[in-house]
Amino acid sequence: MECPYDVAVQWEVLMTWQNVFLESPKGHPHHCSIGEQPLSNIAILKATLSLTDSSSIKAKPGRLGLNGEDSASVVVEFENDKPSNNDWIAVFSPAKFNGSICDLENDPRADVPYICSAPIKYQFANFSDHNYANTGKASLKLQLINQRSDFSFALFRGGLSNPKLLAVSNSISFVNPRAPVCPRLALGKSWNEMTVTWTSGYNIDKAVPFVEWRWKGGKKTHSPAGTLTFGRRSMCGSPARSVGWRHPGWIHTSFLKDLWPNTVYTYKLGHLLSNGSYIWSKMYSFRSSPYPGQDSLHRVIIFGDMGKGERDGSNEYNNYQPGLLHTTDQLINDLNDIDIVFHIGDITYANGYISQWDQFTAQVEPIASTVSYMITSGNHERDWPRTGSFYGGTDSGGECGVPAETMFYVPADNRAKFWSSFTFVIHLLPMTVQPSGRIDKS
Repeated sequence: MECPYDVAVQWEVLMTWQNVFLESPKGHPHHCSIGEQPLSNIAILKATLSLTDSSSIKAKPGRLGLNGEDSASVVVEFENDKPSNNDWIAVFSPAKFNGSICDLENDPRADVPYICSAPIKYQFANFSDHNYANTGKASLKLQLINQRSDFSFALFRGGLSNPKLLAVSNSISFVNPRAPVCPRLALGKSWNEMTVTWTSGYNIDKAVPFVEWRWKGGKKTHSPAGTLTFGRRSMCGSPARSVGWRHPGWIHTSFLKDLWPNTVYTYKLGHLLSNGSYIWSKMYSFRSSPYPGQDSLHRVIIFGDMGKGERDGSNEYNNYQPGLLHTTDQLINDLNDIDIVFHIGDITYANGYISQWDQFTAQVEPIASTVSYMITSGNHERDWPRTGSFYGGTDSGGECGVPAETMFYVPADNRAKFWSSFTFVIHLLPMTVQPSGRIDKS
């Protein structure tokens, strides 16, 4: 590869791609098609109320993150006097999920559905105990991440296509649901600039966001952060605008400037509350970019179509989660040999279920908090009819690019286009064909 500078630049580009092997899970009477988001299999608007004293469900512990953790395991215990292999457990967040919170815009039905918000994850009741259909008692161990609200668990019968609500659990929550989580690094427009983006439950009227950072032995520096979010009306269609909607929280981006080349920096996320106290994340670190044209070896990871997986086995989609989690784990294991990551589209496969963006940023946090995680959009982020996408499909589930361009920083003049330009030793121009480049002559 020729370099625009007068020195030799070595690049080791490691390409990986998801290989998907489809296999129907045994004992689970549902089938999915390629490209479908698992949560879309739940006919949540058809859910009916069938509460009974002979069915119960409870979750413990009630308080999570006592030592500042951003994720925690929860044990859910349940029983049902008429058990079936069709029974399943749903995780809702916020914990209150009945029809009183429904948004009825464009809902052609006169009656308010009992439940109008999809769960953030689900699992079949017999997942951990295949004898559940005989005993009517079982438990599940589920993994939760801090998502700015409380959680509740619900026991359903009737499978995913005809859900009947039998019991609702107690609510549980993290000690500080608003805590800053999931930093995502990205190169800035200048070679000696790093951006840090993260998610929290603090809008700017509640707390001032910033990053505290330093190089080893250096003086601590505070850099302010800008804050963005998006609302239901920013979505272009369903399910993102209906059953898949969940508030994304507030997305903060700070710009760390004038970095020394090839230098390790430590940083942590901060929020200054109105009472003068501080909320801090844990400490992270990254290595700054080399000087442009520097004679050295640089390892670049390029992949696409990864998606989001659940380590507790929930939301299983035709048994492909092990592949994407293997890719994630391999990247984590090889972090010392990785300088930058390019995720070139089809990022989460949230497909309009906004809660899954939180799940994905938590999945890649060990990577994205350590090396630059650069993205472009794919059809599953951008495509929606009459919204400026090149293709007129509905693969984004109504997201039309909004979550992707907000959740991750892209060094572009027009972030909605995802055409960016930045320098990592050499000058790079990531491009995508998803936003239409055609000129409207009408």
